[in-house]
Amino acid sequence: MPDQCAQLSWTASPWTTWIEITGPSHLRFVQGLCSNDVVALEVGQGCEAFIPTVQGKILAHGYLWKSSDRIEFMGLGNQAPDLMAHLQKYALIEDVEVTDQGDHSKAILVWGEGLIVCLQTLLGGEAVMGSLTQGNVAWEGHSLRLSFPTALNVDAVEIRGEQAEAFAAQLSQRGAAEVGVDAFDQARIAHRFPCHGIDITAEHLAQEANRDDQAISFKKGCYLGQETIARIDALGHVNKKLVAVQLPCEVSHLPQPITVEGKEIGQITSAANLDGKFVGLAMIRRSHNAPGTRIESELGTIEVI
Repeated sequence: MPDQCAQLSWTASPWTTWIEITGPSHLRFVQGLCSNDVVALEVGQGCEAFIPTVQGKILAHGYLWKSSDRIEFMGLGNQAPDLMAHLQKYALIEDVEVTDQGDHSKAILVWGEGLIVCLQTLLGGEAVMGSLTQGNVAWEGHSLRLSFPTALNVDAVEIRGEQAEAFAAQLSQRGAAEVGVDAFDQARIAHRFPCHGIDITAEHLAQEANRDDQAISFKKGCYLGQETIARIDALGHVNKKLVAVQLPCEVSHLPQPITVEGKEIGQITSAANLDGKFVGLAMIRRSHNAPGTRIESELGTIEVI
C-alpha cells in the first residue's frame, strides 16, 4: 500500500498572524468583537470570523480557536499590528490579556489527499481529526498544536510548535513535497478563500468578502459592527463582492482592473493557473458579479463562476 504521506504538500505556514486572548473575561470579550458565535463552540473547535470595525468593515479575517482558557486568532498575512491595537484598545475595560504569538513558535501547513491517514500513522489515534478542530498532540516527547482550517479545497492542518520543522522533515522522508506559497495560493483560490490585504482589506464591508455562511452569525447577540452588518443583511445585497472568475489569459500584475467600455467595474485581486485554466478572485460590482455572467472586458471574456 502506498504511503499516504507521499500525496501531501507542505510549506512554512502562511497563517502568520497568531494572537492569543486570555483572562477571566476572554470569551465574552471576543464574542463582543467578532462576527461569529464563539460562545456556541465546544472546547477544541474553531470558526471562521471577521473582526469588524465599528462601521462593519473588515479589520481582520481568519479563524478563532476555542480552548478552555483562551481564544486564539489565526489569520493570513500581517494582520497583527492593526488587530493588536484594536484588541488592546478594548481590553483596557475588560479583564483580559492580548498577546501577539506570531513570532513565538514555528509552524508548517500540510494539505492534500491522504492527510488524515498520514497523521494517524505518525501521531496515532490521539490526534484531533476533522475540519475546524484544534488540539495538542505529543510527538517524540514534544507538544505540537494541530489546527484544521477549511480554507483549502482539500484537508489541511497547521502544525505549530518548536518541533514543527522536524515533523516536516519526517513528512519529506515519507515523500511529502515541500512547496512554496504559490502552491498554497493556488489551493486557496480554488476554494475561493480570500487573503486579507490582497483580496479584502479594512476598506471592505464584511459582506463584500462573500463569506456570510462561513464567517457571520446572524443569530448571536450584539457585537461591534453588528448594526451595519445586520442592516446590509436586511437590505439583501452589497454594491460589490468578491467572486471567483475564469480568466482568458494569465494575469501577471495584480490587482488588475476589469474595464468594460472604458469604465472600471471591478479588480482581479488574486490569480492562479489551475490545471491549465486561469482562474482568480475578483472584487466586482453587483451589475456584473452574478454566477454565469460573461464580462466582455479589455482583457477578454471573463466569466464569473
